[in-house]
Amino acid sequence: MLSVNLNTNPPWSSGAPLKILKILGGSDKTMVVGGAVRDWLCDEPVEDIDFATKLLPEEAMKILLDSGFNVKPTGIEHGTITVYYDNKSYEITSLRKDIHTDGRHAKVIYGGTWEEDAYRRDFTINALYSDEFGSILDFTGNGFKDLENKKLRFIGDPSKRLEEDYLRLLRYFRFLSRFLDNIDNDSMNACVKLAKKLNLLSAERLLLEFNKILTSKNSVIILNKIIKNDVLTNIFEPVSINNYQLNKNLLKNVSIKLSKYKNRINYPFIIYVSFLISFLPQKETDKNKIISIVTQKFKLSKNDKRLLKRNVNWLLNIKNINKTTIINLWIDNEELDVMDLKDILLINNINIKKDLKSAFDKAPPKFPISGNDLIKKGVKEGEEVGQLLDKIKDWWISKDCKPSYTECLNSIKKFHS
Repeated sequence: MLSVNLNTNPPWSSGAPLKILKILGGSDKTMVVGGAVRDWLCDEPVEDIDFATKLLPEEAMKILLDSGFNVKPTGIEHGTITVYYDNKSYEITSLRKDIHTDGRHAKVIYGGTWEEDAYRRDFTINALYSDEFGSILDFTGNGFKDLENKKLRFIGDPSKRLEEDYLRLLRYFRFLSRFLDNIDNDSMNACVKLAKKLNLLSAERLLLEFNKILTSKNSVIILNKIIKNDVLTNIFEPVSINNYQLNKNLLKNVSIKLSKYKNRINYPFIIYVSFLISFLPQKETDKNKIISIVTQKFKLSKNDKRLLKRNVNWLLNIKNINKTTIINLWIDNEELDVMDLKDILLINNINIKKDLKSAFDKAPPKFPISGNDLIKKGVKEGEEVGQLLDKIKDWWISKDCKPSYTECLNSIKKFHS
C-alpha cells in the first residue's frame, strides 16, 4: 500500500461530505473513493463524491437517519444508499466481496478489508481512497503512479477484470478519452479480445454507457478506436453493418461531424444509430425490420423510435437531397446552427451549396399546428396523433411550408379516415 499526504484540503473536508465521514466513523470505517479522488488529484472539477464504508448498508442508513439526513436505499441490493443534502446527492457503498459473477451480475457478501475492496474495482486510478484531511491511500500501489503518468489500466489481469463485468470494456474506452498519450497494450488487447461479450449485457446498460462515450471528451478519437478495433459491431448485434469495412472511413467522418454539436444535441445515440442504419440494406422492409430490432433491443421510447425512423428516411435519401429535405432537417433540429447542419449534410460530400443557400437565407419556418390541435379535432390520443402529425408536416414541407394553421387543420381529412 502507498500512502500520500498532499497537505491540501479536498472538497470533502467541509460541509455535508465531512459530516458524513465523521458520523460514519471517520477513516477507520468510511472513506471517499473513486472518481472524486481521481478528479481532485487531476485538478479537475469534482462532480460527485462517493463513499466506501465498512458498515453494513442498514447500519449506515440508520446512523444517518438518526442524525437527521435524508437517506434513500437507492441500490441497497448492491450495498448502496444515497444521502440527499442541499440539492446534492452522495452515494455510500458498503465493502463487499464477489463470490460469483457471470460478466453481467455479481453475487456478493458484505465485509472485507480496504485492500480487498480496492482490488475488486476496475482501474488503478479509480481505486484511490482519501480521508477527510486529503491523505491518499493507494492499496494497489499503482493508482497514484498511473495517474501521474496519465495511464489507464485495469487492476491485475485485464481479462479477469472484464469477465467480472463486461460493461467495463466500454468504460475503458470512455475513460481512455482522458488518457490517450500512454495507452496500456494489455488493457487494450483484452478489450478487443472480449468485445464479443458485449452482446451479453442488457440494452439499458449498453445504451447508458455508449451515450456517455458519444458526449465525452475526445469522443471522435475514442469512437474511431472503437470502430478500428471492430468493437462497434458487438454493441449493435444482432444488427450487422452492411459493408462495415468499406464504411469505416465514413463512420469516422460521422464521428467528427457529430462531435461539433454533441453538447447541444438531446439525442446523440439516436443520431449516431441513424447513420449506422443508413449503411444497411436499403429496402423499405429491411429498414423497418432493423429499426424494430434496434428499438426492441435498446427499449427505445415511442418518441425515440419516431426520431430514429425519420432520421433514417432522411439519410437513406441523402444522395438525392433537395431543398425540401434540407428544410425538413433544419426544422426538426432547431438546436443546431446552420454550419452544424451543413456539416451533417456534407458527410457524403454532397454538392448542395445552392440548396443550402436558398434554404438558410432566413429563419426556419415554424410548423403551425401541434398534437393538441389534432386532439381538439377529435383525433384519438396516443401513437395515432404522432403519425398523423408527421404526415401533415411532410405535406406542409412539400408545399414549401406555405399552408397556414387553418389549411393544415383542414388537411386532416386527407390523411385521416
